[in-house]
Amino acid sequence: AAAIAAMLASMVIAKERELGTLEQLMVTPLRTSELVIGKSVMAVSLGYALFLLMLGMVVWVFDVPMRGSLPLLMILSFLYMLVELGWGLMISSFAKTQMQALLIAFAVVMVMVIFSGYAFPVDTMPPFMQTISNLFPLKHWLIIFRGILLKGAGIQEFWPQLLAILVLGIIIYTITIILLRRNKLE
Repeated sequence: AAAIAAMLASMVIAKERELGTLEQLMVTPLRTSELVIGKSVMAVSLGYALFLLMLGMVVWVFDVPMRGSLPLLMILSFLYMLVELGWGLMISSFAKTQMQALLIAFAVVMVMVIFSGYAFPVDTMPPFMQTISNLFPLKHWLIIFRGILLKGAGIQEFWPQLLAILVLGIIIYTITIILLRRNKLE
C-alpha cells in the first residue's frame, strides 16, 4: 500500500512539470510545504485505504490474530504512510516526466523491499548492508507492524524503530522541500 502511495506521489509533481504548470504553481503565493501537502492528499488517502483493505484481509480472510492495539496500529500506519509518501514526492521533485518518476519510484521500492527484511532477513546480510537497511523506513515499519499484529507489542518495545521512521521522514521531507525550492529559483 505504501509502495503504491509512493509511486502515485512520484508522479504528481512530475506531471505538473511535464504539463508546464509547475512554473505557474511556483510563482503563486503558495509556500513549498503547502504545495507538497496539497499534492500528497490523494496519494496518502488511497494508500491508507489500501492498507486498511489489506489489514482486513490479513485478519479476516487469512485468520492472522490481531494481538495488539488496533488504534495504535492505525495511527502508526498513517504516520508510516506519510513518510513513504515523502520518497515519492522527493523523486517527483527532480524527475522530468511521469514515466521517469514512476520507474525511479519502482526501483527505489524494489531496493527498499530487498533491504527491509521482507525478502531476506536483515540479520543474514553483511554488516555494511545491515547499516544501509536502516536508511529505509520499511525496515523499521515491518518490525513495528509485526510487533503490534503478532506479538501485541506496545510503543515501549519498538520506540527506536518509531524514532527512526520519524527522523527519516523529517530528512526526506526536508530534502523534498529544498529540491522544490531550488526548482522555484531556477
